[in-house]
Amino acid sequence: MKIFSCIVLLVAVAVVSGDNKPHYDDKDAPELFEKFVKEHNRHYKDEADRKEHYEAFVNSLHQINEANAKSDHATFDITQFSDYTPEELKKTRGLTPH
Repeated sequence: MKIFSCIVLLVAVAVVSGDNKPHYDDKDAPELFEKFVKEHNRHYKDEADRKEHYEAFVNSLHQINEANAKSDHATFDITQFSDYTPEELKKTRGLTPH
């Protein structure tokens, strides 16, 4: 009985300490984007600008999923930069002149 209890305890610990990394589904992207816009107080110039940033956000979700799948030691998630276009990201990293 003690061995069985130990096995159950080990399985419970393994389940609890399992992978809790976020994984995002494309079907949830519109809702996630709306939540992101509200949390980060985003205001876009027009619908075309909003669409461009939505597409960048969806791309970020894909990158987050890929990075989390590849890494055993780090967890990646949505940040305040998740709607940035590649050009905007370059500017934040000092890779292009302003």
